[in-house]
Amino acid sequence: MSIKSSISDYFKIDELKDNLIKLIEAKFELKKLEVQEKIEGLISGIVVKIVMGVFLVMVFVLLNILLAATINHFTHTFWLGYVILIAVYLILWWIFKTQKSKVEAIIKTKVGEALDEVGV
Repeated sequence: MSIKSSISDYFKIDELKDNLIKLIEAKFELKKLEVQEKIEGLISGIVVKIVMGVFLVMVFVLLNILLAATINHFTHTFWLGYVILIAVYLILWWIFKTQKSKVEAIIKTKVGEALDEVGV
């Protein structure tokens, strides 16, 4: 028996090497699972927000129809409520369009603050 093999047997180098490889593989799997969990959480959060947004849009549309019908009822017409709401939304669109750069700056600031809170 050579000295190298006896030292190798004494320190169980092959066993240590195998254990080290298994440890590295286990840590890699753990990191992979952590990343997968974060991605799953992100995607599920996005899907929930999209569904909530769809419901909010539906509520908004129905409330606008109700408002237009109410205006129609009080003005005794079938169309004036819709015209008034269209005019209001066109005015809001024009204001938004003319203030686009300010709105973009505000949104960038808010997104930056949100990302800082998350730690990205």
